[in-house]
Amino acid sequence: MRSIRFVRPRLFGLTLVAACLGLPTLAMPSHASTLTKAVRTSESMEPALSFPEQEQNAAKKLADLRARTGKAPNIVWLVIDDMGWGDPGVYGGGAAIGAATPNIDRLAAGGFKLTSTYSQPTCMPTRSAILTGRLPVHTGLTRPILAGDTLAKNPWADEISLPALLGKAGYTTVLSGKWHVGEAEGMRFDEFYGYYPAQKELSQAFDKRRYPDLVLNPERLEMLRATGASEALIHAFKDGETKEIQQVRGMEDVAEADRILKEFTLAKSADLAQSGKPFFLKHCFMKVHADSFASKAFEGKSGSKHPYKDAMVEVDAYVGEIIQALDEAGVLENTFVFVTSDNGPQLDSWPDSGYTPFRGAKASA
Repeated sequence: MRSIRFVRPRLFGLTLVAACLGLPTLAMPSHASTLTKAVRTSESMEPALSFPEQEQNAAKKLADLRARTGKAPNIVWLVIDDMGWGDPGVYGGGAAIGAATPNIDRLAAGGFKLTSTYSQPTCMPTRSAILTGRLPVHTGLTRPILAGDTLAKNPWADEISLPALLGKAGYTTVLSGKWHVGEAEGMRFDEFYGYYPAQKELSQAFDKRRYPDLVLNPERLEMLRATGASEALIHAFKDGETKEIQQVRGMEDVAEADRILKEFTLAKSADLAQSGKPFFLKHCFMKVHADSFASKAFEGKSGSKHPYKDAMVEVDAYVGEIIQALDEAGVLENTFVFVTSDNGPQLDSWPDSGYTPFRGAKASA
């Protein structure tokens, strides 16, 4: 399944692992022990491919960057839910299919388009792979965990996750937006602000348009509530403190979720920039996962006027605001910015469907 991924830095090209960790082992041996902890060997696994020259070049450029800025580079990872490969303008979508994406297109034009990167076919497997560098078959997160599901064990109990590794290297780690990576315990982000479930799980208790057999059936609705599914905006910290900020009470709350999350990320970006420490900020949009309900301010703002297209315009605008916030805080040139979808578009839910020129879509193997 092809997904869309960009990385912003105009300065140089380097391997994804080196960029994510910000821990070049060749030029900065003091960090080698931290990086080494992420390496595991097993008789059942193929040996990792080694590219010494590429790794040396990446390490040198990262060392030069650190010498100029005085600290390791920041990492901002923006994950757009269910965006199709062909939705942004850079790949032929954008205004041509009814939803201009100037901010995403600008990032792609000024950075790298990682067109040989492949995702998992659904949400949670991709998100776990991003945070572990491992195939979901090894973490056990091979499909989305939904309301009522239980896990035999916490998959993060014995995983080396990216936030945990970066935390040991002196990074402040923050996740805002959609969680959806299994158990809440053990991921080791310093701070989380967002929703545990997916957009669809938030809206299914309210959206009579798509789920009339659930919303209008009190008995079935009570069964959903009995699963303990969370419909709250959560603010949680690594020390165990967890607060419910507000409950999602209707479609208006669902529509405004990304705006609220964006405001948190903008404020947090400024705080992190002032801290003097490198940071890893992962912002996971709820949109453009079905069901599509754009914020009130973006209703009808796309060329097509359809809800999905309005949601694409909204997400693109927020991408631009986040980049602007990093720039205004003076940290943009020392920040790797990744933009990616988690999987292909959901094609069976018109008018909430994305676009792709490929045969497969979300949930295709």
